[in-house]
Amino acid sequence: MSITLSRRGTSLIEMLTVVVMIGILVAMVVPYLRVSPLTRARNSAEQLVRDLEQCRIRALSTRSMVRVVFDPVANTYTGYLDFNRDSIFTLSAAETDSLRAFGTRPLTDGVVIGRGATPDLPAMPGLGNITFAANHIDFDARGLTTPFGTRGVVYLIHQTNAAAVAAVTVTSGAGIRSWVYDGTAWR
Repeated sequence: MSITLSRRGTSLIEMLTVVVMIGILVAMVVPYLRVSPLTRARNSAEQLVRDLEQCRIRALSTRSMVRVVFDPVANTYTGYLDFNRDSIFTLSAAETDSLRAFGTRPLTDGVVIGRGATPDLPAMPGLGNITFAANHIDFDARGLTTPFGTRGVVYLIHQTNAAAVAAVTVTSGAGIRSWVYDGTAWR
């Protein structure tokens, strides 16, 4: 009785076929993995909206004032809670820790505070990249901007594409919204 062992390998043609199929799949998927500068600016604006909403809710829940300070040089923003309710912000680590939100948040993915040559947002005129007085916004114990009627805009731009601009507005009633400039109008 003789046993024959069969050795079967992979042919060169089979290997090339697999390599070509993998290459085609990678070519189809890679464009979906790239994130455009405009999308990065929009994502940063949406993160800022979430953080401002979190600060507003924290002001309501603790019945204390909350301040968000924007630093256009460092491209960051920091949240503070007036935990001792004296209406005075010292911008201390204790106030940042009391907020229990985000501390100091840096803008990421090549996004910086800036507006390029974009026009003002509708009904939100103002010069500069940040139109809030003294580069900060305060929410009172009722979750409204203080002083009452305060409103403003923070413009965000991608460093490598001056056309990739987003903005975040806070209205006098503490309505917070993100915007994107499509090259002709704010949407």
